[in-house]
This record gives sequence, C-alpha cells and structure tokens, in this order.
Amino acid sequence: MYDNPVDAVYHLSQSPHPQIVGTLLRFAGAPPDPDRLRQHLAAHLGAQPVLRHRLQDVGGRIRRVPVEVRLEDHVRRHAAPLGTPWEEVADELRRAPLAPAPAAPWDVWLADGYRREEWLLFFRSHHALTDGTGRAHLINSLFGGTSPPGTTVPRNGFSLLCAGRLLADAASGLLFDSPPALPWQWLRGPTSGSSRLSCVSLPYEWLSQVGRSAGVTTNDVYLAAMAGTMRQLALNRGTSPDELRSLPVSMPMSTRRAGEETLPGNYLAMTRVPLPCHLSDPWERLAQVHRATLRAKKQGRAATSRFLQEHAPYRVAEAAARAVMAPRTAPVCCNYVPYRVPELSFDGCRALDAASVGALMEGHLLYAALTYHRSLARLAVVHDAALPDAADVGELWSGQINALCRSAGSRHRDGRDTGVVQA
Repeated sequence: MYDNPVDAVYHLSQSPHPQIVGTLLRFAGAPPDPDRLRQHLAAHLGAQPVLRHRLQDVGGRIRRVPVEVRLEDHVRRHAAPLGTPWEEVADELRRAPLAPAPAAPWDVWLADGYRREEWLLFFRSHHALTDGTGRAHLINSLFGGTSPPGTTVPRNGFSLLCAGRLLADAASGLLFDSPPALPWQWLRGPTSGSSRLSCVSLPYEWLSQVGRSAGVTTNDVYLAAMAGTMRQLALNRGTSPDELRSLPVSMPMSTRRAGEETLPGNYLAMTRVPLPCHLSDPWERLAQVHRATLRAKKQGRAATSRFLQEHAPYRVAEAAARAVMAPRTAPVCCNYVPYRVPELSFDGCRALDAASVGALMEGHLLYAALTYHRSLARLAVVHDAALPDAADVGELWSGQINALCRSAGSRHRDGRDTGVVQA
C-alpha cells in the first residue's frame, strides 16, 4: 500500500508513456554555468523536501524515504544546434529518461545554443513525486524568491452530498466501460506509446478581458475555448454538427491545505467538466462551462475528496482515484497551473514565460495545460502520435480566444450586456 492513493495511481501507471511531468522556463540572457545552477539548488535543498525523497517499499508498504542528493546526477546541460526551434528542444528533453534509482526521480535540464541570448530551464519529475501545485510552489520558491500562497481547502469541508456524487463518478468509471458518444470515439485509443509536445502563447490579458466582460474566471474562458477547439477537431474529422455532444474532460483540483505547499506527493482531486461542444455560439459555451465549474466549487469537491482519500478504506480510495482518471470517465485532461509571482529569474536572467508539461495516462491521447507568468499565457499540449491532428489544438485554441475577444469587443460597442453569469 501507499501512503497516498493518488501517488499509487501514478507510480503504478501502466501507460506506455512515462509519467514524467515538468515546468519549462524560457530565459533571456546569457546562459549560466551548470555548476552555478547546482550551487543554487544546493542552497535550497533543506527547504524543499520534495527534492530529497523517493518512493520505496518499506516492509510491504510504499513510503517516501529520504535519499542523498548528488546534484551532478540531477542537473544536466543540453547544447542544441543554433536555429533549432525551442519547442523542438523542449520536446527532445521531455522524452529523456530520469536518473535511475536510488536517485530521487527528478532532474533539471539547462538547454542553450538554439538561439543567442536565450536559454531553457526544464525541471522534470516523476508524477508520483509531486503534483502541479506543489511543483509550482517549488519553482516559485527557487526562481521567484517568494511564493504567494494559492487556494487551499479547509480541514472541515466535508459534504455528504458531494461525497455521494464523487462515489457515483468513481463507480461509473469502475463498473461501466461503455464507448463514448459517437463523435468522441476517436479519443479512446489505442495509444501508440509515442507522444509530441506543442505550445502556443498569447497575452494573458486577452483571457482576462473576456473573463471581466462575462463575469467569469480565466479558467472558465480557457475551458470554453477548449470546447470550441474540440468541436472544430470533430468537425474537421467529418462529424456533422447535429451529431456533436458534450465532451467530459477531467480537471485537477488541488486539495492542499494551508501550510502544505512544500509537502511531497499528489494532493489533488479530479473534477469532471462537460465541455458543451455541441453549442455553436462561443458565449453560450462560456455560460455553460461557468455553470459547471461553479457547481463543482459550491459542492466543496476538493475538500470532500481529500477527506475521503484520508478516511476511506485504502483500496477503495486507490480504486476511486484510478477510476476518475480513466479515459472512460473523461478522455481528455485539461489542467490549469498559474505562476503568480511577479517575476521569475535566475542569475540576472529574466524568465520570458512558463509552461506546465503533463504526461498521458493509460488510454489517454490528449493532455492540455494552461499556465501564465507575468503577462503571457501558454498552452502546452501533449498528444499521442495516434492522434496527429491534435498538433493543431494550440492554434485552434488561440483562435477561439481571439473569437471570444472580438465578440466581447463588439458587445461592448453595441451596448449589449456581455455578462453570461446566470443564477
């Protein structure tokens, strides 16, 4: 057994894709010497327990055990040919194996040479080491100086009604393996075992502008644009608009409590959000997404999930966590990991942007993660080679954000109410 049932899902994953996730930072300036980076990490090891542990079988139970960290095993340099697009450099690094046991399952790649006065820093780890929120705190602490607290869940937020809904979601994933709606069957494998990373960036203000106009969150704007993106992918595949149905996607929610920012492990719950891909109007899609995410927040899903993970029988908790991550429950994962520090930097070099890079779970062909740093939002998409048109997701999503921005502007000019919030 594992101390954390969500860790078990990632550690025991049967996916042909390694469960390696990470944060990619692009810096402006002359690249530092790798030894300088090692010295910086060495000075922070004591305050970052996530870097000093790995999972190990201890008397039949998988526990986190401390390990000796030799930074020469964890900090690596990659010299890329001049003129190589940075996205190709990042994709090559993403596929590299982690250092083998007994080393802690993480590394930092420093890549340069692809462009003058620019370099990449790619922190990667096995997903069982930590979740996206924990990784964001780590990166903020290492390269931002301070890490403002994010949203935390209360200790006494259990809801019996929400618990029933969570168990129903898990039961549907465990007991039923019905095929998805006809227009989405192509999202259900088989996987090839080969994957690609693609990224697209746009001003964060564009999402914020739409959110302010509609009275919704930037997360709602992100998901509504994903609904339009998946709709377009289906139409491009020859699906008739009349055949389209909602597409359920899973979205991780942090279940960390106050003071748990540096805690190793995965403290998250999955919420299933139906993307209204059958709706042709982008503002109607935004309104429906907002209602769905608002319900999840009001239900106290994160706090209830954490309570059940801690108090339900271990085998039940692990099976439930695995079920809600299964492709039959939601074939696409959409994550959102903001970096809220004013500016990330290292050794006098300023970070231009940040990207959160995920991994494909067993049976999944598509994973998208949105993050922002300073004024730039970046969508990082990982897709299986069995789904080649997913390489267009980034550009399609950017087009959907542009359409929402234009629509918001025209509504303002026409004097129409742009708010989509409905009681």
